[in-house]
Amino acid sequence: PRQGGELGARSPEREGAHVPLRTARTTANMASKISKLMDRTGKTSIFDHGKAYYVAQTAPAEFKHICVAVEKATNNDVCGPKEKHVQTLLETVKPGASIADVTFLVKYLNRQIVDATRWTTMLKTHILLHRLLHNSGDEFKDQLRRMQKWVEEDRATDSRIKCMFSVRNWRDDSSVDANELSQWTRSYAAYLEEVVINLDKIPRLDRLAAGSNSAEATEMRTCTESELMEKLPRIQNAMRRLLDCEVVNSNLTTNDAVIAGVSLLLKDSFKLYRLVNDGIIRLIDVFFNMRKLNALKALDAYKRATQQGDDLERLFRSCNSWPSFRDTKFPHIENPPASFMQTMEEYARAAPSETPGETHPPQQRLHAAAVASAAQQQHAAPAPVAAPAQTTPMEDLMGGFAAPAPAQTSPPAPAPAVNYFAAAPATAA
Repeated sequence: PRQGGELGARSPEREGAHVPLRTARTTANMASKISKLMDRTGKTSIFDHGKAYYVAQTAPAEFKHICVAVEKATNNDVCGPKEKHVQTLLETVKPGASIADVTFLVKYLNRQIVDATRWTTMLKTHILLHRLLHNSGDEFKDQLRRMQKWVEEDRATDSRIKCMFSVRNWRDDSSVDANELSQWTRSYAAYLEEVVINLDKIPRLDRLAAGSNSAEATEMRTCTESELMEKLPRIQNAMRRLLDCEVVNSNLTTNDAVIAGVSLLLKDSFKLYRLVNDGIIRLIDVFFNMRKLNALKALDAYKRATQQGDDLERLFRSCNSWPSFRDTKFPHIENPPASFMQTMEEYARAAPSETPGETHPPQQRLHAAAVASAAQQQHAAPAPVAAPAQTTPMEDLMGGFAAPAPAQTSPPAPAPAVNYFAAAPATAA
């Protein structure tokens, strides 16, 4: 019987047996969406969708787009950050961006690292940071520098803190591969920290085109002696951190997230290689006029460049064996002959000291001058022949990158130096 003549009224004994039509449809639609999400094998999980939805509902209105983009770019999908979300964040950090937006983004990225428990979120957050670092304005870079300095101060009192630029003690122990990926992620984070530390101390990598003509010299070719001895060791430190990111576990070579990170590292390896190469050419130009202290430092930098050349060649061979880079041709790096290093060592031993007021025996000054003159005559002629540039483009999985191998030319007259680090094209297998 109907109550009060109201249309659709229910009897007391059947109260609760049926739900309103609108609620029934909502429940059915939700169940359908959940079932579809659960059937999406290898796709974004329902947990990640739920987290992004929660963030969209609770984030401040003016920063909602930043929060949602970061959450979706750093979810647990085993792949690189999705490009549409990266582009949203690149708009946030472009030159002239709002300081409030940039500051909030840096803090939110730091929060992602602090809260990360799985390697996927941790690694993808650093890949996202790498992308933003090389495609952002000075506002974002300044905020990262401030963050790094604060973290360095806090880490001096407590080395166990976990935050941006401080993940040395973090790991994901959920599986053997997760533990291995945690180690690689820590090496990747150490490299990014080294880049941020040297943002204003070495030539900017984001301003150095990876695919530019190799005949275009970088600013390292025109450095003074003091500038060269300040910048070259820092560039080599960054190169060392990059080489530490070599993947040694073959199981990780098919991991899409790792491939996305390695593709960015390969971009930077070409740029750092050009800077080291031009720095060594400039070092040879000024070496035989150096005092003893700088001569010893320059000799150490020359030896490091030789060792890093071997390590970089090994990194290229390793990446060339990956399925994703199998068709990519990497440059072949040749180290200088050992005889030239012996000449440099002989001059460094005989170089005059720079202690004020100290006098040197005439035979020491004459010996150093003779060694310098002989070395300059030996390496001034014949003029070196530039190696042909690599024409096969470097395959960039992140999009928009075509980098021929960085072949170098000799410095201009009157005393050209032999470019022992010139890249030669790799022979076809």
